[in-house]
Amino acid sequence: MGARRAQVLRRQPRPAGVDLHVTGGEVVALVGENGAGKSTLTRVISGVYRPDGGTVAIDGEPVTFRDPQHAMARGIQVIYQEFRQNLFAHLSVAENLFVREEGRQFGRFLVSKRRMARRAAELLDSIGVSVDPRTDVGQLGVAEQQMVEIAKAIGHHLNVLILDEPTAALDDRESEQLFAQVRRLRADGVGIVYISHRQDEVFALADRVVVLRDGAVALEGATKELTHDQVVGAMVGRTVGDFYPKEANARPETALSVRGLTRSGAFEDVTFDVHAGEVLGLGGVMGSGRTQLLRTLFGLEPAESGTVSMGGRPMTASSPAAAIRRGIAYITPDRQADGLCPGRSVAENISLAALRSLTQRLGVVQRRRENDRVTDVMTQLRVRASSPNVDVGTLSGGNQQKALFGKWVMTSPRVLLMEEPTRGVDVGAKTEIYRILNELTATGVAVVMVSSDLPELVAMSDRVLVLRAGRVVSELTGNRITQQAVLEHAMEVVA
Repeated sequence: MGARRAQVLRRQPRPAGVDLHVTGGEVVALVGENGAGKSTLTRVISGVYRPDGGTVAIDGEPVTFRDPQHAMARGIQVIYQEFRQNLFAHLSVAENLFVREEGRQFGRFLVSKRRMARRAAELLDSIGVSVDPRTDVGQLGVAEQQMVEIAKAIGHHLNVLILDEPTAALDDRESEQLFAQVRRLRADGVGIVYISHRQDEVFALADRVVVLRDGAVALEGATKELTHDQVVGAMVGRTVGDFYPKEANARPETALSVRGLTRSGAFEDVTFDVHAGEVLGLGGVMGSGRTQLLRTLFGLEPAESGTVSMGGRPMTASSPAAAIRRGIAYITPDRQADGLCPGRSVAENISLAALRSLTQRLGVVQRRRENDRVTDVMTQLRVRASSPNVDVGTLSGGNQQKALFGKWVMTSPRVLLMEEPTRGVDVGAKTEIYRILNELTATGVAVVMVSSDLPELVAMSDRVLVLRAGRVVSELTGNRITQQAVLEHAMEVVA
C-alpha cells in the first residue's frame, strides 16, 4: 500500500489556517483543548463540511467531497467518540457491518444472511475479534461494539482512519485491545489520525503529534522528540504549571460512615469514613468493586448487609431519589448515557435533579427561580454556553462535564460520589473541574472519587483506599499516596 496524504489548508474563519499531512502507515495524534478546532478539521476531512479555502488531497490529487459518503468512497473513515449512534442495536453484527451495501454485495432483492454472516466472520477474524456475527449489536459490550465499528471501516476501502477519543468509554484491558488494532492497521499501511486527551496514549501510539490551538497548528513534531510538558504547554498557550491544584479542606466531622457493606459478587465487608471537606479516592483495577460500591451508595444497586450513616444518622438509599433527598449526588462515568439528557437545554439539565426544590404546590415549576439559580450555577462553574437554552449536546466535552457538576451543585449535596470526573475533557477543562472540586470541599462537601487516571487520583485525594476483588486491602495517606503504591496494592504485588 503506497503512501497517502490527506491535507487540509486554511479553513475560515480560522485566520492562521491548518496544514495536516497523514502518510500511509503512520499514526498522527491530533490534540488540543476543546474548541481548538479538532472537530471542525475532522468534519472537513470527512466531507461533513466544505473548506472555505485550501484543499483536501489524496495521493497528491485534490478532491472536493460532496458529502461523507463521497469521502468514505475515497477511503476516509471516521469513528466518532459517540460511535454507538452509528450502530443499529436491533440488527445483528453482520447486518451492521454491511448495512451500507447489502444490495450490492448480497443481491438487491434477496439478502443471503448465511453469506453475510460468513463474510462478517472472516472480517472479524481478520482483526482478532471473537464475536458471533449473528448476535444483535445491542447485546455487545462497549468495547465489542467499537470493534464492530472498526471492522465496518476495514470492510470498506480504507486509506485514512480517524479515531475520535476512542478509549473514552473503555477500561485498561479494552484499551489495550484497541491499541493492538491501531498498530495492526498502521502495519498494513493505513494512515491514522488519533484524537485523544490522554497524553500517555499519544506518546505510546503516535509517530507524530499535531497540536491545535484556536484553530491553528501550535506545535508539530515527532513524538520521540517532544515531551509531555511541551505538548500540554502548546495546547493551553502557557507554561505548564501545577494542573492538580489540590486544597486541603478536610474537617474533623464525619460526613459519611460505611460499615461492613456487602453485595455478593461485587464487594464484601467494606468499611470506611469520609470527613466533611475530604476527598477520599478509591483505587483499584477494573472489576475491583469500585463502581458497584458507588452505585450501591447512590441507591442504584442494593446492599445485602452492612450499614451506611450520614452525620451519625443511619440511612438506607433504596433509590437514587432517596439518596438525593439525603444529600448524596453521583457524577456518573458516562455523561452522555447516564448523566445528561442530550436534546434538552443546558438549563433543563442543570435543574433536573433539583426540581423538587423549585416547584410550588401541584408540581408547578417556578420558572423565574429556576432561571435565576441556573444562571448563578453556570456563572459559578464557568459553564460556557451562548445561552442556558441551547441544547446541552452542542457544548464542548468540558462544558458538558461542568454542566453535569452543575446539575448536582443545584441539589446542595453533602456527599458527592464521582466516577471518572474528567473523562474525555482536555487539560484546561480538567483544571476547571479541579477548581470546582476545591470550591465544593471548601464548603464542607465530602467527596468519594473513583478515577482510572492515576495522576489525578493521587494528586486530588486526601486519602486513598485500594480495593482488590471487592475488598479494601489498604489505606494510603500522606506521602504513601503514590501511583506505584496504588498499583502494587491493586495488583497484589505487595503483601
